[in-house]
Amino acid sequence: MASIPVLPLLLVFLLPVHANTQRNQSNSDIILLGSSLSPNANRTSWLSPSGLFAFGFFPQDDWFAIGIWLVNQSEKTITWTANRDDPPVSSNATLDLTIDGKLLLRTGKGSEKSVANVSDPATSAAMLDSGNFVLYGKQSHVIWDSFDVPTDTILGGQNLSSGNNLVSSVSISNHSGGHYTLNMQTDGNLVAYPVHNTNGAIDSYWSTATFGDVQLILTRSGHLFIYGIELGVHNLTNSSYAKKNGTTIHRATLDADGIFRLYLHHFKSDNTSSMLVEWSALQNQCEVNGFCGLNSYCSVMGRKADCYCYLGFDFINTSNKFLGCYQNFSEEDCGRSNDTVVQYHVTSLQNMSWRDSPYSVFSTTEEDCIKSCQEDCYCGAVSYMGDDCSKYKLPLRYGSIDSAKSNTAFFKGNRSIEVREVSIGSKRSPISIISVSLGSVSCLCIVLATSSFLVYRYKLDGYRKLSENLNLELA
Repeated sequence: MASIPVLPLLLVFLLPVHANTQRNQSNSDIILLGSSLSPNANRTSWLSPSGLFAFGFFPQDDWFAIGIWLVNQSEKTITWTANRDDPPVSSNATLDLTIDGKLLLRTGKGSEKSVANVSDPATSAAMLDSGNFVLYGKQSHVIWDSFDVPTDTILGGQNLSSGNNLVSSVSISNHSGGHYTLNMQTDGNLVAYPVHNTNGAIDSYWSTATFGDVQLILTRSGHLFIYGIELGVHNLTNSSYAKKNGTTIHRATLDADGIFRLYLHHFKSDNTSSMLVEWSALQNQCEVNGFCGLNSYCSVMGRKADCYCYLGFDFINTSNKFLGCYQNFSEEDCGRSNDTVVQYHVTSLQNMSWRDSPYSVFSTTEEDCIKSCQEDCYCGAVSYMGDDCSKYKLPLRYGSIDSAKSNTAFFKGNRSIEVREVSIGSKRSPISIISVSLGSVSCLCIVLATSSFLVYRYKLDGYRKLSENLNLELA
């Protein structure tokens, strides 16, 4: 077996120490029982000793949420969020470290919710310079810390252990749980999926292909790697940033667009700061499964990816393209009658790629491939390359334009003509019967109308003669 590097092995044992060590903060940095925060109060957050990290209330739209963020930034960089899928709260809310040792969010409407689930009461708390918020129990041992329950980010000195995951935020400004998850699976593979589709290789869009009892580790110097006793070190990246004056902080975040990135924040002595991306798991947003919703596809224009509906589809919500597209025509007549052949407008796109598997693949000509889809009620699109015809059902998932593909995709559009075949044998079709019946009824109506008119004219002549006779008699 290959030898295990000594330094990474030491890091594995050193990194989790934060959860088991005694308090190592000055008295002025300790948060005492009975302390409180509120958006309406003078104190809205608790700072770390260096002032780089804060824990408390931050604005989310017109409301407030609780979390941890980097302070010395023009815009707050949120690194952890409490109860992130709960609705944000009003400015009347309070965050209390109660006398009985609980950390509670009170909304001002009489309701309260725990921010840190602990079995033993806390005796104090602290916001550490590592970006970790901790609760201390008896004998000043850590009984809870935010590093053990990450949301979308791990910081330098933090790890993601087997069975845990990161979930992206909805957006830069909305830190509720978003559309993607990065799972440190129990089989040792670190895998990214759409959050509601974690069913295996088809749904995954990035992985480390590692195995065993492992964990993801980010050191304070920016070394990001997978480590396990059997695996050893599997490097993802190592910071190449040249050390300069000031303080550097590394964070690895599963961003709202589904891409896992390593960031470096440089804080200078003049209170200015900068941020740069040191590493990215993917370079192309279109490689993220689910970046565009159902029945839409992703295409890169310049450096920006965007979503487009297939022809015959419209966006459900143009301001939220993640929701995908709906079919703007109906296929109600499809398959209703064996005598019916429905003609569809057919549109095409070059270099179309789907990560979903087709439900049917066979060899044929391009013309017959298109015809096969037109005659198949389950077929929404076909991909043709060489002699291979691949048929796909609706809804279409994970579509993108890929210049490396040389295929052509064809899509069913709205119906153009309905051609109904009429048999000429002894058995007359229902359409023929209806046509003959309608013709007979029309002829009958004409005959009745003519007869009525003649009767009316006859009676009218009789009334006229009778009137003339009466006039003669009266004269």
